[in-house]
Amino acid sequence: MIFPLAAGGPKVPQRVSLVTQTVGILKDNIIAGFWSGELPGENELCEQLHVSRVTLRKALQELQREGWVRSSQGQRRKISSRPRRVPAVSNRVILLTASPLHLLHPFTIYWMDCLRGDLNEAGFHLEIHAGQTAFGSNPERALSQMQKQLHPAGWVLYRSNERMQQWFSKQHLPCVIAGSRHASVSLPSVDVDYHATCRHAVGLFLAHKHKHLAFLNPDSGAAGDLKSEHGFLEAAKTKLGGEVQAIVIRHDGTVPGICNKLDLVLKRPHPPTALLVSRPPYVLTAMSHLLRRKVELPREIALISRDDDSLLESMVPTVARYASSPTAFARKVSRLVLQMVRGAALSQDNILVMPTFVAGETLG
Repeated sequence: MIFPLAAGGPKVPQRVSLVTQTVGILKDNIIAGFWSGELPGENELCEQLHVSRVTLRKALQELQREGWVRSSQGQRRKISSRPRRVPAVSNRVILLTASPLHLLHPFTIYWMDCLRGDLNEAGFHLEIHAGQTAFGSNPERALSQMQKQLHPAGWVLYRSNERMQQWFSKQHLPCVIAGSRHASVSLPSVDVDYHATCRHAVGLFLAHKHKHLAFLNPDSGAAGDLKSEHGFLEAAKTKLGGEVQAIVIRHDGTVPGICNKLDLVLKRPHPPTALLVSRPPYVLTAMSHLLRRKVELPREIALISRDDDSLLESMVPTVARYASSPTAFARKVSRLVLQMVRGAALSQDNILVMPTFVAGETLG
């Protein structure tokens, strides 16, 4: 938000209240025709805008005083004022995520909250749109409709698939990817360096004299998981003159699916003695199933988690893992998004954050 200069000197930056931001968001949605005839109920609006009932009611009272809506006892608020002109760009930034907020990892919640605060300071507001609508195999129609209705200053994509990324790239819309970028896409992005992480993990296994390695990874098609597999296999192939055997075990993300895959690999003539696992929930499943099978960690199988979670700190034996700095990740995402909304030219580079290895008993 830009404030005019006063006669006595320049004004200092001011923090916009949450009520004021909510009023602006409601007006933008009314102007864009996002709602037809009447506003949704208060519960639905609170969920969509991620604000409390108290904040929403104050914003609705302001809209009513300005004549944008009118209310009747026991009925939803009717839209009474709707300018015909749709603004080309608003001061909103839309963040798209497939997962509901309550299911997101604390690491993700942290950088999203930091981004919201940084945007507020700059006079923009962040809207988080959670749901599967834009994350299907054919997202183009949903994304086109959202762009037409919302006209944001920019977009942030979290855990987006290749079709989504390609659509934003082809449309030349201001967009930042928070997460892994597919090779076919030219958009600025911030990501954990999964390729280097998995190469490092292989090096640790080899230093502990392991020659039969496996990587337990979901069959997600996500760019980060694919880069992880490439780094894992690349490192194993180049070590010890081809003496290392490395396999990727792809699973469907379910507990039975993971257990079945592990059972199959344990029946191999040369079962793995070292296991790299992506994502903490799959680490918990793998460890508990191996212990159920009376496989001793790390004497029979060493294990490293590609990712970190506070739950892993309470596991016995303690889990060797890689931890990324949420502060560093948040700072890099905010810097890119602020450059985007201010109209600065963005590099198409993939900015990477390298995790730190946390030693644990599962490595031995």
